[in-house]
Amino acid sequence: MASLKRQALNEHLLDLFTTMFDLEPTLIQSHPNDQTLLNYGVIAA
Repeated sequence: MASLKRQALNEHLLDLFTTMFDLEPTLIQSHPNDQTLLNYGVIAA
């Protein structure tokens, strides 16, 4: 459960930073490190 919350928070923060810095969301989401950022701090199964 904690991992799901962490991943949701990471996604929210990435969306927030994308909006605040006026970045192109499709470029961020298609970047190879996108999943690495979303999984930061998530407990491995």
